[in-house]
Amino acid sequence: MLQMITIDLNGQQQPLTPGSTVIDLLAVIGSDGKSVAVVVNDCIIRPENRPSHLLQEGDRVELLIFAGGG
Repeated sequence: MLQMITIDLNGQQQPLTPGSTVIDLLAVIGSDGKSVAVVVNDCIIRPENRPSHLLQEGDRVELLIFAGGG
């Protein structure tokens, strides 16, 4: 059986397969990533870095949704 890692996603435990990137996480939760900011352990992960940023056991990930309005 495949070993999983667990990250903290917006205060909730989220299991992921080892070697998962930020893009993989966004796919798991059903986000295209276009309207979210991703913060991993207090560091903003820019969209161009999401495919290569590996998530590790215990990482704290915050997804911040951009909301328009006026």
